[in-house]
Amino acid sequence: MKIKALLYLLITLPMVLQAQDFDDELKGLAEELAQRIDVGKKTKIAVWGFFSEKNEQTHFGNYLTEDFAIYLANHAENFAMIDRTHLNIVLKEHRLNTEGYIDEKTTKRLGKILAADALVIGTYTIFDSEIKVRAKVLDTETALQFAGTIGTLSMDENIAKLLGKL
Repeated sequence: MKIKALLYLLITLPMVLQAQDFDDELKGLAEELAQRIDVGKKTKIAVWGFFSEKNEQTHFGNYLTEDFAIYLANHAENFAMIDRTHLNIVLKEHRLNTEGYIDEKTTKRLGKILAADALVIGTYTIFDSEIKVRAKVLDTETALQFAGTIGTLSMDENIAKLLGKL
């Protein structure tokens, strides 16, 4: 019985630790970006979204966006986050494009509508066992990037299933 329990632990522990790695790594990226936003003196931030390297909006991108927005809000010291649900309603009401591509005109328009100082937009690239994530922060007045971060997230079994890799 002890051997079965030990085998079970040896099999399941790596999966549990790997699942924690993905979230911990995503939290770390959000914390790093929050520190850079704080330095930029912006007080109202909206997360536009994370898109594939082909600028596609995907189920995984939505998953990544939602979690990243929460982690970013949890690390915000000198800024507030616009709720994702509110952002999506505004996008639909004003018929703004929700694709990954965002230009200066869209950035400024969305900033005025939301009274947001900055937008977070990101991309991701999926590899065999990891996901590379890039997040940029754009000033809504100038559409210029003033902060950003790049990181690699471990792919656990749940993420692999979400991506259709299992």
